[in-house]
Amino acid sequence: MSRTTRLYEYLEPADYSFLAEVTRSPFNVNPDRRLADLAGEYEQSGDPAIREQLQLALDSTIGYLGSSDIAFAARKVQRGRGGLPLRLVVEDVARKLGLRVDRAAPVDEMMAELAVSYATVAFARMERDEQQRLLVELGVDADQAARFVQRSAGVFALPVAVQAFSAVIVEGLIKRVVFSAIARIIGEQLAARLFALLAGRLPWWVNWVGPLAWAGSISFTALDLQGPAYRKTIPAILYLGLCVVRTEGVEAVTSYGR
Repeated sequence: MSRTTRLYEYLEPADYSFLAEVTRSPFNVNPDRRLADLAGEYEQSGDPAIREQLQLALDSTIGYLGSSDIAFAARKVQRGRGGLPLRLVVEDVARKLGLRVDRAAPVDEMMAELAVSYATVAFARMERDEQQRLLVELGVDADQAARFVQRSAGVFALPVAVQAFSAVIVEGLIKRVVFSAIARIIGEQLAARLFALLAGRLPWWVNWVGPLAWAGSISFTALDLQGPAYRKTIPAILYLGLCVVRTEGVEAVTSYGR
């Protein structure tokens, strides 16, 4: 099985439920309803066979969202399947965010690299007082945070931050920045409901990512998200990248793409 379809190794049942809600459409033309049904079944049973079906449904749903209805129908007729390959969706999301990913890397590494790169760029673009406030909220001493921000002078590198603080602090920063972006895109009401789902099942999400952290603490650079698909593919791909970070650890994923 390819690295593309082995993404379930990074996902817990609650992750699939989260992704099913993020990618849900009010229409019946794409396979997201099957994804939601399978996610519920997998949460109840933990059956590996359902997990494999669930991963295929996730690939199909994200691939569909990454293509137009017309293009999806054409590919369905020509190849017997619709939607873009997951790798191409990741590349498209990276272009939309103005970021680069290693196109030769396995798709899971591409996703992690994208999430880490987004957090890095978003943090670097914050005002210095906002950077310092965020670091303090993550548990960094105020004087240490001020010195770090002053030394960085607008140039921010996660490996340097890991050395300056700890992997736990930097992991919290990535979660906070990326999940705040997801919340801004999907809407804070839906994000709060989905976070409650995650927090009750996956303790990793609890620290530094709750709804109070989204309320104006991080400025999200406005994106021209023309077309509803980007409002689903960007949160889904960023979230998948966070799942890889959660499994592999921040020190490992900061080396991706180098």
